[in-house]
Amino acid sequence: MNKNNKNTILALGIGLFIVFLWLTRNTRMEEVSDFCGIVAALLFTVANAYYPAKLIAKKFRPWPKEVSVFFRKYLKAHIYINIIAFAAVTLHGHLAEERPILLEILYLVTIFLTVEGMLMYYRVIPGMQKKLRMLHTQQTLFVVWVLLIVIGHWFL
Repeated sequence: MNKNNKNTILALGIGLFIVFLWLTRNTRMEEVSDFCGIVAALLFTVANAYYPAKLIAKKFRPWPKEVSVFFRKYLKAHIYINIIAFAAVTLHGHLAEERPILLEILYLVTIFLTVEGMLMYYRVIPGMQKKLRMLHTQQTLFVVWVLLIVIGHWFL
């Protein structure tokens, strides 16, 4: 992704955030929280379908060049969409009236996965790529994350 595309995405994100603030200026904060939660859920679903899709596709190797290009582009989308979803879930949690302990734990796991993914993608810690990838792509951690989402919201 070149610099113009990144600047365009950043400007679009800031613009959408300003529009969001303007549209919700007379809305109860709990309704804004609910909206942010729905947006975060949709974005996390789209972004994190990357790994199940790649696991399924691995059964059909060798891939044509188009499939490899698709997964390279989807990885970038996975990163950027998860960052936007993280911002939405942060607003969702901050504006929510209730904060049960399971959802606080969920937020910590979400922070961990997001920061770890960014460290891995941007190669911030040299020599740690393999360990970061092993932690970040743990199916068990993903299942725990999903269970915390479901169970934590079940008791609201």
